[in-house]
Amino acid sequence: MDDITLHIATLDDADAVSALFERSYSKLLVGDYAPETLKRAMPFLYHANPDLLASGTYYLAKNISGDVVGAGGWTAMRPGSVDKDVQTGLAHVRHFAVDPDHARKGIGAMLFNRCLVDARKRENVRRFECYSTLSARRFYETCGFRVIGNFDAPFAPDFTFPSLHMLRDQIAES
Repeated sequence: MDDITLHIATLDDADAVSALFERSYSKLLVGDYAPETLKRAMPFLYHANPDLLASGTYYLAKNISGDVVGAGGWTAMRPGSVDKDVQTGLAHVRHFAVDPDHARKGIGAMLFNRCLVDARKRENVRRFECYSTLSARRFYETCGFRVIGNFDAPFAPDFTFPSLHMLRDQIAES
């Protein structure tokens, strides 16, 4: 992992992050979702969120050539909330993805560890929550999360995306 470095994302990274999402999700989700579900979901999944890119808590993993091979971050505000839903000590893992050619090589763990450290320092976070794809369940479980329920992500008035609501409690001091 010596050739992978982490960087704070900016709005200028939108195209590279969107391209990463498309590469990642189009390959890594196929084992857990029906083709028609993925076809409908992809336009919602692969667009970089400008608010996340500008948050200062969204990170990119880049290889030695400067290519974005992973992305992910956290926010204090619950995803999709319009009323700035924030709970003391709780952070939300946001929009993780790893390039399929680099999957299962520790990049996701590097990104999540950065989230742990920064969230603890900035917001005294002790718990993490996420809405995970079915495919990412194993990754989040290895990071200490547990499933607390199913979640149908509302992508459109007539379309929801099957997901999982997951929680990680008691983040210990390092």
